Amino acid sequence: MKRISVKLAIAFIFLILLSSLLSFITSAVFMPSLHHEIRQSQGAIRVLVRDLSERTDLSNEEIAEITSWFTYETRILEADEATELDEEELQRIREGGVVDKPSRRFQGVSTYFFLDDDILQIQLQPDHTVWKMAASRFWFSGISFVIIGSILIIFVVRHAVKPIIKLSDATREIANGNFDVSIDHHSKDEIGQLTKHFNQMAGELKQMDTLRKDFVSNVSHEFKTPIASIQGFARLLQKDDLREEDRKEYARIIVEESGRLSHLTSNMLKLSKLENQEIIQKYERFYLDEQIRKSILLLEPEWEKKDIQWDIELDRAMICGDEELLQQVWINLIGNAIKFSDQGGRVLVQLQHKKEGVQIFVKDAGRGMSKQTKVRIFEKFYQGEEAHGIEGSGLGLPLVKRIVDLHDGKIEVESESERGSQFTILLPVSDSLTDQK
Repeated sequence: MKRISVKLAIAFIFLILLSSLLSFITSAVFMPSLHHEIRQSQGAIRVLVRDLSERTDLSNEEIAEITSWFTYETRILEADEATELDEEELQRIREGGVVDKPSRRFQGVSTYFFLDDDILQIQLQPDHTVWKMAASRFWFSGISFVIIGSILIIFVVRHAVKPIIKLSDATREIANGNFDVSIDHHSKDEIGQLTKHFNQMAGELKQMDTLRKDFVSNVSHEFKTPIASIQGFARLLQKDDLREEDRKEYARIIVEESGRLSHLTSNMLKLSKLENQEIIQKYERFYLDEQIRKSILLLEPEWEKKDIQWDIELDRAMICGDEELLQQVWINLIGNAIKFSDQGGRVLVQLQHKKEGVQIFVKDAGRGMSKQTKVRIFEKFYQGEEAHGIEGSGLGLPLVKRIVDLHDGKIEVESESERGSQFTILLPVSDSLTDQK
């Protein structure tokens, strides 16, 4: 397989040769200075011929032989060769004039003049042509141009293709599954942009590969735990000498683990569906404040167990969106606030009108989270150290973020360890209708 540098070098050298050849042909055929130079040289020979005729006793044949040298030929026209000239040209010659007339193809011009009783013709030698004259002046500079140009082109091409070769090698590494690659190239041309985008792609692929491995590991773990529990207690239920109290307890655990497994599967299916959904498919108008109150009431069994105190400040707000999906947002956020609050803790739920839309705050004073956890809180299946010992699958917040994104909203989190967490959601005003009390 030929490298691109070799192909480019060959192509450029071929273009140099072709352009040089075309330039040579154009110069030889159309270069006025060369034809003018031929006329001037032949004019000088004509003057020399006349001087020799006037100052010496040489015959016309001898003068013609003397003035014929390497490049030009002086000859006496025979009677039958005079037909090359028309009557007007012959008359001008007989009167002492000179006629310059195009000669044979690529032979330049012929100079005709009268000497005594003979018509003399001065032209290029038969084996000399305009081509040879042009080539004699062009060959050294032309060959030098080609050689020097080829060397420079090979150097430039190797330098230009170097980042492409790096890209090719890096692409091969990615194809082999190694995403830990990066190319150091900082030019601002197209190659630089391509390299920049390649590095971004490699980074994204590396992150996706990490997430995929974490996803498989977490899914395996999350499914393995309830399945193992169900399997273990189901075997215990098969014993004949089992007490009735134990049987009921084992059955209750199986029901709980089955529900946990069903909840996990349901969240995974919801998140998978939403990740492949680009737009909201069901828009409807509803009062957001009433939906949030309803969500708090639905979670009453949970917050009554912990004796949670509430600070609820909800402005009247009607919005357009998917009511069912947004219900899931408030259930998850408020449910988490309850889950991570201490016994007798306080939870703030607030809805305010902003210039950009409606803003919802859900704040607790519970465990909070570390900086590391806060950065990864929206990753699937991720659960920080603060969540150890608390039932959950790590799918609730990724589901919340995806729903908010589908509504063109924003979600932010502020949290410190042991000082609680605050989630802030902004739903844009362009898709909302607000009605303040």
